[in-house]
Amino acid sequence: MTALLTTTQVIDSFVAGETFREETMQILHMDSYSELLNALADRGIAPPRPSRAQVEAELEAAMPILRMMETAGGGS
Repeated sequence: MTALLTTTQVIDSFVAGETFREETMQILHMDSYSELLNALADRGIAPPRPSRAQVEAELEAAMPILRMMETAGGGS
């Protein structure tokens, strides 16, 4: 028999890194990540922070666009 989990237990498991976003959303019958973020906010929990590697990859991808915008706009 599988134990039933409360919403708080599922969210605590997600915050602790024990379950992934998709699994948490599926268990809680959520259709979008924004619903999960709202559930966290309702409990006073900050949204999860991206990894350093993810932030660096996003910055690397954005830098050419930012440089192009700076050149086109004549600087700041």
